[in-house]
Amino acid sequence: MSTNTGRLAVRAAGGVVIRGDVTSEAQIVVVHRPRYDDWSLPKGKHDPGETDVACAVREVQEETGWLCRAVEHVSTTRYPVTAGPKQVDYYLMRPIRLVGFEPNEEVDEVRWLTPDEAEEILTYQFDREVVAGVDVDAAVAQREIHIVRHGAAGNRSEWEGDDRDRPLTIAGEAQAADIADQASALQLERILSSPFLRCVQTVQPLADRMGLPVEKLEALAEGPDPGALARLVRDLGGTRALLCSHGDVIPMVLEHLQEQGVRFLSDIEYRKGSTWVVGHDGTSYTEGLYLPPPG
Repeated sequence: MSTNTGRLAVRAAGGVVIRGDVTSEAQIVVVHRPRYDDWSLPKGKHDPGETDVACAVREVQEETGWLCRAVEHVSTTRYPVTAGPKQVDYYLMRPIRLVGFEPNEEVDEVRWLTPDEAEEILTYQFDREVVAGVDVDAAVAQREIHIVRHGAAGNRSEWEGDDRDRPLTIAGEAQAADIADQASALQLERILSSPFLRCVQTVQPLADRMGLPVEKLEALAEGPDPGALARLVRDLGGTRALLCSHGDVIPMVLEHLQEQGVRFLSDIEYRKGSTWVVGHDGTSYTEGLYLPPPG
């Protein structure tokens, strides 16, 4: 790996995106760039004023179609290009949403490969060194829980029946379909929901797509018991789970997580159809990232 310390002409960032639960099943995403006919880790140059992390997340999404969370910095490499010395900072990442990929002039193919396969196919030695230096055991220990507020369900005051039976509106159904499209590629183990109809309807398309049951829990219903909610969040640590709840429950969950030392990477919001993705490193919850409603 180059250690050239000359003045940088180009700054860039990228990701080593790893999915899988155990080392033997770990996969890394690589991309093919038709302009160079090469295989590379996803990366790209900074936009003006952009941080390394923001650049890495944006470039990975643009080149692979995956929105990811950056877990930690794993490597810095430098090498010469026509403009002068180029530095690329790589971050270990976990995929959290599939936002969609269409082959284009920048990247025409995306593959998930084992670390050995990735090292074999990658064109450049510096990319191979980055992959070889990643602690795959630690990477696959990472987990996320996804905390979704139910989709649009109309005005509570205009609903004449039991509020537990108030359904999603057409807009809410569209949000539920988008959530299914974006989250069904995740390797979720459990889908949990408030028993209120609007919450169940928000995650049912995803559950149907993944072949998982919707577990209906009173702990996620409106007017929650703080103790029961805290126990649920604790017990879900280390599990790939998605849970759907209400506007009075999610702030309570976030407050509990903050008390546990979770660092929030976004302003506190919880609009209908939105998601909080909270990372877990195998021991404790680490950070939370807000995803706006889809669409």
